[in-house]
Amino acid sequence: MKKRNIWYFLLVFLLLISCGKKEGDQIADVGVKLNLTLSPDTITDFLYVTMNYDFEILDDYTGKDTDHMVFVHFWRTKSKEMLIQDDHLPVKKTNEWKPGDKVSYSRMFFIPKFLDELDIDFEGFEEIKLQAGLYDPQNPTEKIILFNKVLNVQPASINAPDIIYSEGWNEEEMNLAISDPFCRVWRWTTKKAECIIENPKKKSVLIMKGGLHKSIFQVQTVTLMINGSQLDSFTSETVNFDKKYVLMPEQLGDEPEFTLSIETDKTIVPSSLDPNNKDNRELGIQLYLLYFREVQID
Repeated sequence: MKKRNIWYFLLVFLLLISCGKKEGDQIADVGVKLNLTLSPDTITDFLYVTMNYDFEILDDYTGKDTDHMVFVHFWRTKSKEMLIQDDHLPVKKTNEWKPGDKVSYSRMFFIPKFLDELDIDFEGFEEIKLQAGLYDPQNPTEKIILFNKVLNVQPASINAPDIIYSEGWNEEEMNLAISDPFCRVWRWTTKKAECIIENPKKKSVLIMKGGLHKSIFQVQTVTLMINGSQLDSFTSETVNFDKKYVLMPEQLGDEPEFTLSIETDKTIVPSSLDPNNKDNRELGIQLYLLYFREVQID
């Protein structure tokens, strides 16, 4: 082989190595150790996750003059897209950290539904890169990486109870231009809507995010029933509401499924309010999120 060809292949080899190395992946040696744990252990999409932060300030820590923020980024490894970002201030300011300190706290975040199980190339999971560390808000591009880990995220259908929107529901709608990711997809109920939900027969959490007709009705009441027994009845001071309930097995009953009913005392028909509007649907409340899982959060 000619000498110049050897140099050519050596150059190609070095380029491949440099392209495979991701800039900024090295854990920084700044006298701070970060351990992150997630609960639950099995991570799916459409899941509330608790992340536990444990910062250990080592003896060689020299301190930070400015108050640094914590960055937490979840990257889709194939598409290189940011899936979740949870940048925040730690519970104790970094300019107050001292050697020997331990700073621990927990935060909750929501993994949206993003996996496409019908994709022919879907392998049953997707790799997500979790990266976390510190940065100076005055210089956000200079990040101090303290934690790297690759997670395998599975589809929610693997262990989430099935929810069937059985009666009293309008079709799902979507507007991706809405800034709040929780409000981009919704269903309108009619006066009464029912869901048939798989019964885990274990302590479970029910979370709802919805919206009311505040521009039309000063007071609109929503009543929730489980298997015919009232769970809650409420109004809201704001257009949108958030509700969370921890349900015990005896509330869910002994059957393989239970019924969740959502009722409202007031509905509208858009065409009756505006003669130019051709929408003849009965609209009760707007439901953005209905989340039901065995308890992983308190």
